[in-house]
Amino acid sequence: MKSALSRAAKIRLLVGTSFAVVSAPLAAQETEEAASNTIGEIVVTAQKREQNLQEVPLAISVVGSEKLQQLQVNDARDLTGLAPNVTVVTGQSSNNAAVISMRGITSPASETFGLDTANALYLDGIYIARSGASGMDMAEIERVEVLRGPQGTLFGRNTTGGAIAFVSRAPSDELGVRAELGYGNFDAFNGRIAFDTGLIGGAIKATLSYARRQRDGTVDDILETDSSRDPGSFQTDSFRAAVRADIGSTGYVQYIFDWTKTDGTPLAFQLTNVANGTPRPPLTVGGVPIVQTQQAPVAQYLAGATFADPRCAALAAPTREFRDEVCYNDNQPSTDKIWGHNLQVYNDFGGFAAKLVTGYRRWDNTIRGSDFDGIGAFQGPRFSQATLFNGFAGTPAAPLLPFVFPAGTPQTTIDFVANSPVPTTTAGLFSTSNQREHEQFQAELEISGDTDTLDWVVGGFYFWEEGSENNPQQSGFVLDTNQAVFSQFGPLSPAFQASNPARYRLVVTPAVLTYSTDAESKALYSQATFYPGGRDSGASITAGARYSWDEKSILRTQNGAAPLAVAEQGDVNFGKFTWNLMGRYEFSPDVSVYTRIATGYRSGGFNASDPVAPGGSTVPNFDEETVTSYEIGLKSQLFDNRLRFNVAGYHNIYEGLAVFQPVLTGQGTFQTVVRNAGKVKYTGIEADFQAVLSDNFSLDGAIGYVDVNFKELLTGQPVNPADGVQNIAEFANPGYTSPLTANLAANAVFPLSANGTELRMRVGYTYEDGKYSFNNVISSPFNEEIRGDNMNLVDAQIVIDKIPLGGGEARVMIWGKNLTDDNNLLRGIDFGPLGYAGGIFGLPRTYGVTLGFNY
Repeated sequence: MKSALSRAAKIRLLVGTSFAVVSAPLAAQETEEAASNTIGEIVVTAQKREQNLQEVPLAISVVGSEKLQQLQVNDARDLTGLAPNVTVVTGQSSNNAAVISMRGITSPASETFGLDTANALYLDGIYIARSGASGMDMAEIERVEVLRGPQGTLFGRNTTGGAIAFVSRAPSDELGVRAELGYGNFDAFNGRIAFDTGLIGGAIKATLSYARRQRDGTVDDILETDSSRDPGSFQTDSFRAAVRADIGSTGYVQYIFDWTKTDGTPLAFQLTNVANGTPRPPLTVGGVPIVQTQQAPVAQYLAGATFADPRCAALAAPTREFRDEVCYNDNQPSTDKIWGHNLQVYNDFGGFAAKLVTGYRRWDNTIRGSDFDGIGAFQGPRFSQATLFNGFAGTPAAPLLPFVFPAGTPQTTIDFVANSPVPTTTAGLFSTSNQREHEQFQAELEISGDTDTLDWVVGGFYFWEEGSENNPQQSGFVLDTNQAVFSQFGPLSPAFQASNPARYRLVVTPAVLTYSTDAESKALYSQATFYPGGRDSGASITAGARYSWDEKSILRTQNGAAPLAVAEQGDVNFGKFTWNLMGRYEFSPDVSVYTRIATGYRSGGFNASDPVAPGGSTVPNFDEETVTSYEIGLKSQLFDNRLRFNVAGYHNIYEGLAVFQPVLTGQGTFQTVVRNAGKVKYTGIEADFQAVLSDNFSLDGAIGYVDVNFKELLTGQPVNPADGVQNIAEFANPGYTSPLTANLAANAVFPLSANGTELRMRVGYTYEDGKYSFNNVISSPFNEEIRGDNMNLVDAQIVIDKIPLGGGEARVMIWGKNLTDDNNLLRGIDFGPLGYAGGIFGLPRTYGVTLGFNY
């Protein structure tokens, strides 16, 4: 049973806690506190310059290095729930993929090329273009800035929901070594070592680091004897080198190389629902009948199938309850290799400063085999046109066979066919493999300056990427031959249907999707902040603008069982002007309010599997999405810097929303198509706080709520094509969005000795509403059934820190995640016409111990 608290009760609890936090310091506000009993300033670079977090008129959450280390944040997926209205869901077939949602606006769940993200991820200023590479290991991170709301001016396209910026630690001036070793359940191991050279020759310094993380699977694959290959297993090796050279006292040149390789098996896919083939009649919307997706009768077929391994038979009974066992008949580890170069040149020329950031990145992904049913291989009747009448010998329909065979067919041939058995096949419902390659290059030049009344920045941006994918898949479509075939023989049909030796037969269809894409983007931007009465007046006005030019193309050589005789291709260009306008006013140095209007856009593109028009060879594209956001916020740092409390409310108008629909192709394979069909309004509120209660105790937390209101969803396919596509907004659900998110953590610090050793403890709670995986039940019949569970996660850490050891310091941490073992369904996959659905569950309880050393 999930948490007994209702959503309303959880809101009341968290809001009540927030007021308790605000009230707690009041009794002590006249007491003189030590400097350590305050909240320090947080510096961010969200506006292309270093600023105090509280002075930036944006909704920003920052996670510093100490918290990143304590929470063991290794990649973007570990950030889910740490900022209000921000969730991150793991990929479905890749170890490094992430689906990021910010303020209800979600990046595509598909990992194919041609689809850009809506929430951008940056590593040291370099845009990570592909969601499949979002989960790469992030080493030596100083802080993570989570910018919520459109960032279309300074960050550009594909930030309609927001942006997440990982900022790495610069090499230290001091010689030093940092190491870490850890072990946990599921035979988990992590090790990390970093070496700082310190200043060499007074101007050059470097950091070299290497890390390994590995874990056995968290769900048992009955058919796999090696637990290091079970679902949820991985082995990640990463290396990073950073070199920085000062240019006198005014600038620097910095080069960073990072490399990550991950081998592993993604989290387990579990069968949760199967259809019985019951017809779904047309649904009337606005007086117009529209088509609903029909589902294959998978339940009947599985009931009569024979499983290759009898131990797997029980798994064919679908359930929403978490299972710790699956059967993968096609389970082979996948491999991700991600590496990149980053070069930064900065100099302050006095009247202005210039910064050049360039980067090249590459991602190679090999998925050797992914099983998307979790029930193992099974044997049952196979469909083919040539064997329709096999097995009819001796049945009441046998004398009727001469009437359905071509005239003149010898009786001996008819008898031979009728006496032949119905062919069988040993297969699964769906499996796939993949080979992806992607490379990108980015260059950005920004020039900035300031006066007593003005901050300004202008810049130019260039980006290029190229990718290719070879994606074989095999699907099994259960055909009810009584309905699809033997209903076509007029008065003879009842006899054939009654005598059918195998009513349900599997259409096994192999298919391959092979294509390549390339894209180029250019932009010019500028932003200025004016202080009407000077910087100390407490008032400022910010305005910014950007124009982007995008070019995209795709070349497809296969989209089915056989290579295309003529390659299919598409070319498209986009251009967009985006802008923002912000005003800020300080009531005092501790309290300010701001208002913001901002626009953003997500570039259009191609869905790699979208079919061409009959007789054509042009791959259809979808258009760009646009958003206009209205936001008002308050930022405060109160009670002698013992409480930081920030709150923001927003209303976003989103147009041209590109949506996914599952379809069955003419070859019988499962695919998705993308259409610009939506107009949506997002209205929400969010708050985060940090409170120091005493020298020993502090609290931090956040809460966010977003209401997603579909005004238009033009995806309803009419029974009569003349009626046109219909608006089914009344049936729409936001995909991969948690309306309510919240987190709350209690922290404690106690000195253990006079030499600085201290005990630190933290207990945290994270809540996320369950998420839909598709946007409506008309095209995704199981959408309600596979909605994710509400997530209730409790984690804790106990750290003994700053232990003197041989001239350095040591640290011991005992940690646990998901301590209540909340086995929640993270995301679902509805295979639509194929007649079944399943899902991926979150990690079970994990725990371990970590030792750290600094010299």
